[in-house]
Amino acid sequence: MFDDRWKLVSLWISQTARVMADNALRLFVCFEYAKLGQAEENSAWYLVTGIFSVPAVLLAPFNGAICNSLPKSNVLIGSAFFGFAVMAIFGILNDFWLPCWALISVGSAIYGPTRYAMLPAAANDTQWPLPSINGFIEMGTFSAILVGVLSMVGTDLQAMSVGGWNSAIVLIAALNGVAFLTALPVNFSSDVRREEPPLQAVWDFFVDCRRIWDEREARIALIGLSGKRGLIIGMSAAMLALFFGKQFTLTEMAFILAWVAGGVAIGSLLAGLQKHPRRMLGLVPMGGVGLTIGLGYVATGDKPDLWFCALVGAMAGFINVPLAACYQSVVPADARGNAMAVRNMADYLCAAIVGIGMTALTHVFDLTPSAQLWIIAGVSALATLAAIWIFLREILEQLVEVVFLLMYRFRSTGPGLETFPLKGPVIVIANHSAWMDPLWLAKVLPRSMTPMMTSVFLDNWFMRLVMVYLFEVIRVEASGFRRDVPELKIAVEALDEGKCVVIFPEGRMRRSEEQPLKMFGQGVWHILKERPNTPVVVCWIEGGWGSYFSYFNGPPTKDKSFDFFRDIAIAVGEPEVVDPEILCDQRKTRLYFMEKCGKLRELLGLDPVGLAPQESESEGEEQGE
Repeated sequence: MFDDRWKLVSLWISQTARVMADNALRLFVCFEYAKLGQAEENSAWYLVTGIFSVPAVLLAPFNGAICNSLPKSNVLIGSAFFGFAVMAIFGILNDFWLPCWALISVGSAIYGPTRYAMLPAAANDTQWPLPSINGFIEMGTFSAILVGVLSMVGTDLQAMSVGGWNSAIVLIAALNGVAFLTALPVNFSSDVRREEPPLQAVWDFFVDCRRIWDEREARIALIGLSGKRGLIIGMSAAMLALFFGKQFTLTEMAFILAWVAGGVAIGSLLAGLQKHPRRMLGLVPMGGVGLTIGLGYVATGDKPDLWFCALVGAMAGFINVPLAACYQSVVPADARGNAMAVRNMADYLCAAIVGIGMTALTHVFDLTPSAQLWIIAGVSALATLAAIWIFLREILEQLVEVVFLLMYRFRSTGPGLETFPLKGPVIVIANHSAWMDPLWLAKVLPRSMTPMMTSVFLDNWFMRLVMVYLFEVIRVEASGFRRDVPELKIAVEALDEGKCVVIFPEGRMRRSEEQPLKMFGQGVWHILKERPNTPVVVCWIEGGWGSYFSYFNGPPTKDKSFDFFRDIAIAVGEPEVVDPEILCDQRKTRLYFMEKCGKLRELLGLDPVGLAPQESESEGEEQGE
């Protein structure tokens, strides 16, 4: 059986070969069209690029229906073979390159969305993080653009022939052949599709458009991705005019495009190193800041070296990978084919609008390239401010993670890491031995956390401002038994909104060496009484006791060494909907979770923690955090 990870590698080779072939053919057709004397080289580029965009925009409902209702592996193979067959036929004719390019564009409008629609299933089957897979795929895509355009100008292949065959066409046909052959084994068992009649499938494209738009995160990612594409198009056009004037040559354009694409490839690879599906979104405003500063610098009128184009491209990669992975993960699983067709349509539509706008700025308003870049930089700045507002939590978590690089070495294990619910309500239960427990859980669990934390920690005005209003922490009054517990109602409301609520049922942090786990309080039982079908994930955190933020040998941060490269190990249990028979009794529920929590230590190579000795009834009746 072909290993799932090798299938992913095969998909990478297929899409890289296909993108390289498409971009090589794009330049070849431009050269051929310009050679006929029917247009200047830059006009030929705009014409050929426009033709490539049309099928992605106008045929989006059909492209989505094909990808959504047929097995994606068959669609990938069929569209790859279509590209190879078109190149073979027109290679034999050795003519009609514009119609050839139009047909290739139709095939690419199906192939492109299909490869992206397969990535969530690839992530599930390979157990590789979706952000990393996107970084891997996008690195190949933009590396292929770089090689594809340079192959047509660096060696002048379009002017060479072997045995009467045009060398460029032989190369492009061969690349399409590689794309077809390496697409053959690509088939992921986790792929989801809807088997529908053709007319129903096309109609459901429009239904899915509404479903996608109603999903807030998908809507934000879609706007961000298409806006990023528009900014890159506008930036590239203005830079070309700044560097070479209005009548730039295809060779000049190719080198600018190659440097930008190379930068995006590097930025995509680096962005893919952040594996957390939520925290990665903090890279988006960071990339936006870098892109805005770069555009402002170029807009001053200076002509920086080409490496600067690569640096700006890298910032675009920081934006592209997190948004692409977010979009793929949050769209409905049975609508991924349609969702990728929608994204493809939005990308090219935005690029076309920006292209028309740039033409108007140049020829109608007669703005200089520097003025155009200032406008683009202004738009980028506004978009970046919006991204900072939307992803402020993720930015701070990124900064915390940088600090953690020096403070901790994390190890996580357990079946829950692979099966943790990525959407919808979920409760996380863990032992509590240090102030940093919520942040340590947030480091390894693939969700944004809504922890319940005591007022002892939160009543400082600064901590309350940051933790409650930014991280949506639920404040728990630090006291003993209480009949009025409003935080439990807040927790239930958070679950109703589909959030991940973190509870430390011991009610307070660990205080002694002799008692690693204190009797759980009733809080989690009260919450589950209101939401009995909510999945619960139990965790054990090891390494917190004895840290700078624990009560080991005194209060946290007092008379103890700061944490440097401290080992933190977290065991994550399987998500579970608790048996109603257990939930019938509050004490049975508390003991059940306590036993599961202590037993998870075995996954870390430690002895399980037994149930605590008999405690006083008052202590046993604490509500917990």
